[in-house]
Amino acid sequence: MSSQASSDAVGPPRAATALVLGTFVVLLSSTFFRHTDVGDAQVYQVVARNMVADGEWLSLRYLPAVHPRFHEHLPFGFWPMAAAMRAMGEWALRPLFTLMSLGVVLLGGAMARRLAGPWAGLAAMVVLATTEKFFFQAGYPLLDPPLLLLATASAFPIFAGKVRAREWALSAVLAAGAVAVKGPFGLVPPLAAILARAVADRSWRILWIGGAMLCLAAAPVAAFLAASPAWWEGYVVHQIIDSVTGVRSDGRMDRLYAVKTIVGRFWPWLPLVVPGAVLALGWPRRAADWLSAGAQTRRAAAIAGLACAAAALTLSLPARKIWHHTLVAYPLLAVLCGVAVGPRLARLLSTASRARRAVWALACVLAASLFASAAGLDRLLMDPPCAVATEFSGELAAVRPGTAVLVVSDRDEWDVISALAYEHRVQPWPAGCADEAPSEVRGAPLAMVKEALWPACSAWRELSRGRGWVLAARISTGT
Repeated sequence: MSSQASSDAVGPPRAATALVLGTFVVLLSSTFFRHTDVGDAQVYQVVARNMVADGEWLSLRYLPAVHPRFHEHLPFGFWPMAAAMRAMGEWALRPLFTLMSLGVVLLGGAMARRLAGPWAGLAAMVVLATTEKFFFQAGYPLLDPPLLLLATASAFPIFAGKVRAREWALSAVLAAGAVAVKGPFGLVPPLAAILARAVADRSWRILWIGGAMLCLAAAPVAAFLAASPAWWEGYVVHQIIDSVTGVRSDGRMDRLYAVKTIVGRFWPWLPLVVPGAVLALGWPRRAADWLSAGAQTRRAAAIAGLACAAAALTLSLPARKIWHHTLVAYPLLAVLCGVAVGPRLARLLSTASRARRAVWALACVLAASLFASAAGLDRLLMDPPCAVATEFSGELAAVRPGTAVLVVSDRDEWDVISALAYEHRVQPWPAGCADEAPSEVRGAPLAMVKEALWPACSAWRELSRGRGWVLAARISTGT
């Protein structure tokens, strides 16, 4: 048997995939057992709680003083959260979202495998599973895990399939689900795949059919929005249009921010994008020849590289940008990295004994991840817990759910508000002065006051102090 045949015959043992997935679960769960200030996850869980309490699936609310009519995101992405809460309780959310993210890792590996062989698939899984900005929030109840799962799955048939009628139909259904979760961002991976295949195959047909497929995928959500004036104004006008034009400024306005955040956050694997680009471009030729296993590998790298470039360009179009919007490009980047190193790995690990060494290496990575998690990896990845979970936790734990709590500051304190609402189930109300509370909560018994504003609070007595905050009780209530 020739060495090429041997290389083709020996792929990663099944244990390798299990070890990569195990490492991913260990890394993402390392932050599960500690207070987190991931504000979006707290906000979304409060919204989902309200859906369950109200028996509502389309009319969303957050807090009486903050987004009493919640139109920041479409309602459909909250359905899995609300359904899990109703069926099993809030404990089920993190396992559910962990499973979704495991699906994203498997899809990334499957795409790379289809394009460039089994070792490329395994490498893509390793890259995605161990990229910090991906695994850090992968198990939290955010919109990103279902978005990435559906959007990546939608890109898969186009990215690596024969693009027949059934592939187009499957991609359209999955893209429609992704759009339902997070609007236009659900179209980014399938759009990138369509553009990449159209250029790589020099096919106008793929471009036109793909464009029609994207329109069909967006049609259900477009029909819902057209039939709901409140959602049209709240989501389309004040979220999408204001973000695209820059009217909303609660983000980054740098035109190249999407590219910069990928360069700054896709670590430790960003260097593997370089050999991927070399393969895709075929230059320098000697380096490309050393990396490749033939024309098929170069075509695979070209498709993956074009898809990554198209995704980065698309994400750069809105004026308002937020870093986690770029997560939809991470599976594509992982595929490019896998394609870049897959052929070399196939040659280096061309025998069964060498393949087993790779398994042992992955076992060592899993062991190191377990050790790091036990040793306090969460302290490196997360900010210190806020005062809501530390200095004030005892007093707040005794407060009845639904109690109004003033949050007094001269700036927006969305993270403190979300922590209070999620962890203690109270009703936070932002205020500029504790003695001049909004009329709805004039009798609020508690207030969290910024230390700089505390001397002006005459009707309150201090209970506790920490992290630049004072927790105070209203004197007249006798609390």
